Amino acid sequence: MKKMSITILCLIGFILCEEKSSDFDVKGMMCGNSCVKKINSAMDSIEGIKSREVNYEKSTMTVVYDDQLVNDTMIIEALGKNNYSCKLKEPPKKDSPLILFFKNLFN
Repeated sequence: MKKMSITILCLIGFILCEEKSSDFDVKGMMCGNSCVKKINSAMDSIEGIKSREVNYEKSTMTVVYDDQLVNDTMIIEALGKNNYSCKLKEPPKKDSPLILFFKNLFN
C-alpha cells in the first residue's frame, strides 16, 4: 500500500510538472566562443530553465524550461540585457487542406 501511494504521488508530480521547449533566432553573436558562453550564462541565471543549447553557426537557441516559472518573454528580455536580439522561431507553416488536396492530386 505504501509503494502504491508513493507511485501515485510521483505520477501526479510528473503530470503537474509543465515543461516547455522553445526555439529562438538569436542576432548579435560575433563569435562561437565568448558569445555562446555569455548567452549560456544569461540563461543559467534564470530560475526554471532546465537546459539550453546555443548554436552559433545557425544563430539559434533551444531552451527547455518550466513554464510555471519562466516564459518566452523573460528569455527574450534576458538576452536583450546582454545586447543580443532574440525572437521566437516561427513553426513551419502547414498547408491548408485544400492546398494539400491539389498537391496530392497532381503529384
